[in-house]
Amino acid sequence: MFNNPIATQINYQLRRQFKIKTYERLNLIVSFVIAPMLSFLSAFIFRSDLDLVRNQSYPSYLFFMLISGIFFGLIGSVFEIIKDRQMVQRERLGGVSIFGYYLSKYYVLSFFGLIQTILYNLIGMIFLSIPWVLVAYNSLVMFLVVVVSISFGLFISSLTRNTMIASNLIPVLIIPQILLGGMIPYSQMDKSIFMWETNYDTTPPIARIMPVTYAYESLITGNVAFTLGNKEINDQVSQMVDFLEDNQFMSIEKDSFISHLHCSFCSKTWLLDIVIIIGYIIGTFILGYVIFYRRIYNG
Repeated sequence: MFNNPIATQINYQLRRQFKIKTYERLNLIVSFVIAPMLSFLSAFIFRSDLDLVRNQSYPSYLFFMLISGIFFGLIGSVFEIIKDRQMVQRERLGGVSIFGYYLSKYYVLSFFGLIQTILYNLIGMIFLSIPWVLVAYNSLVMFLVVVVSISFGLFISSLTRNTMIASNLIPVLIIPQILLGGMIPYSQMDKSIFMWETNYDTTPPIARIMPVTYAYESLITGNVAFTLGNKEINDQVSQMVDFLEDNQFMSIEKDSFISHLHCSFCSKTWLLDIVIIIGYIIGTFILGYVIFYRRIYNG
């Protein structure tokens, strides 16, 4: 078994990780209960009106949906490598692929994160009367945020040596996303966050490194783009673009080098933001695996 090609090793590790995950039935039940509970709580709090068209709190619901995605991804992954490190070091001596282990861990966590994402958005659809097209798009963006958080969680789990340090790093990753993710206007914050920027109407440099900033902008612009066929919904959702018009987000479509490229792809802010989020996923996955590899081989 240990001398099989890498594809066989990955297949073996995938089946193994699924068995381990499904064996922890209490954790699975808790995970699948937390997602709809948080969705119900968010929908209940941010339901200023039963009709989505008149619900002024819908943008806030979208933002906290992303924060919930960050929470799901981090909680599910931040302890995974720590608890398995000694086992992986032993099995490496027998020829077990550590890349197969890391990749399978990533896939399995993403799969269960997808289930949580679907549960979350279905509950939101029921209580907020969100159209199917928006439910599908919101689920896509939320799932990408979950996967980014899984990447960060596995990176932290590879970097740290005990669960206490990993636990302390969770709020360090979540709280800045809440503060600088875009829901709170940057113009209301201390000017020092703009660092070398002199234009205080733009997005601060420190906010541009936050994945949730791009995810939130993608949600807002995407919600507008995908409701063009329903004028009543679009008129309400379009009010969220006022945030963009005040340059509170990345403002990709105005006064940026990207806006001067004159390509149809670059004019779709929601799509460009998704590409940036995917870049975060790839980058953090590679970085996490490099750290994991060094830890396994160097102790």
